[in-house]
Amino acid sequence: MGKRPDFESNLSRLQKKLKTGVGPDDESMDYEPRVVCELSGKALVKNFEAIRDQAKDKGVIPMIKANGYGHGLTWAAQTLSECRDVAGFGVATLEEGLKLRTELSNQMRRHRIIVFSGATDFTEEKGRFCLAHGLTPVLSSEESWNLFDRAGFSSKLPYELEFNTGMNRLGIPDALAPKIAKRAKEIATRAEGNKFLSGVFSHFATAEDPNHRVTRDQLERFRAVRSVFSDLGAVQFHMANSAAIWNQKQIDSLSITDLIRPGISLYGVPPFPGAPEKGIQPVMRLKARIIQITRLKPGESVGYGATYTVSGSEAQEAPVFMATLSAGYADGLHRSLSGPGKKCENGGYVWISGKASRFAGIISMDLSSVFCGPEAKVGDWVEWLGSHIDPWSQAKLAGSVPYELLTSVTDRVKRIYVD
Repeated sequence: MGKRPDFESNLSRLQKKLKTGVGPDDESMDYEPRVVCELSGKALVKNFEAIRDQAKDKGVIPMIKANGYGHGLTWAAQTLSECRDVAGFGVATLEEGLKLRTELSNQMRRHRIIVFSGATDFTEEKGRFCLAHGLTPVLSSEESWNLFDRAGFSSKLPYELEFNTGMNRLGIPDALAPKIAKRAKEIATRAEGNKFLSGVFSHFATAEDPNHRVTRDQLERFRAVRSVFSDLGAVQFHMANSAAIWNQKQIDSLSITDLIRPGISLYGVPPFPGAPEKGIQPVMRLKARIIQITRLKPGESVGYGATYTVSGSEAQEAPVFMATLSAGYADGLHRSLSGPGKKCENGGYVWISGKASRFAGIISMDLSSVFCGPEAKVGDWVEWLGSHIDPWSQAKLAGSVPYELLTSVTDRVKRIYVD
């Protein structure tokens, strides 16, 4: 039996209607989405400027790995590309680097794309990939550097060196810095100048605590690394992540860096609990619609496992209304934010009807329940991450960190770029 007429065209139109990641002017969806991730380009730019102004004479490498911390890899880069003092973009993987290089407009292709961990451990295939697509690999082990140099990439492909100063995750042992610097200078002499080693860096492990012994030790170890490369020319040094930028006066982190590498703070989240906002604001707002409201009687429960049951005393104090939201853990709403009950004592926060409330019962794959008042209506939007919800408080209730909350937003959530 043959296909119905226009089957292919109808299927194509349906696929377009159901696509995610569309902008505010897209009219292909003629119904309200279940869950929305609102993203503010103005807030992202203002955050960049606020962070840059804390380090007035430094270049900035915006970290846009992990799909721009869940905000959109290409969108974040395009939004920030014209900002003053952008010194390139930081991604984690070769795949992210390729996607960004492919999707950047021609006028934005001048920006370098630094692949922070995807080139480790280095192979010649990875080197050829970076060469073909204009990516700057980071070499994070002695073995990677040796292979990179033996294969001749050190004299034809821009690269960066990461040294381990105490994080003990990735990095060339800092004791090898003099040996590698000597080799880099030999290459530069033959080439009549350093043309390929663009950066030398390390990574703070405890920058949120300026007095931590690891913080102080890392600072001094990186000073030593910098000293052996400082006369090479054209090398930029960087170590300051968001926490180190916030604590720059206590750590003196900017004295050893030419560039800063803000990540979480770019997206409007202070880099550690209790940190001052310093002019940043949330870029992302996550919200879901109320699709049903139920009034519960004493003895009735909500959700899988019946972990929350209305007591007689609760019902006597005020009617217990429950709003069912069109969001669950398949959208990136963490199940660990599930509400009061024998198995989940602390429910995560929501902003509903102009005030804070909490989740009730177990968050399921597609749905969740929250306490509401009689003023709530079906169709109202309820926020679980954004300007009304402190990200560190929400993350603590989830047993996590804001980084994970942001990067957990799934593809089926509709992104709307509000400005």
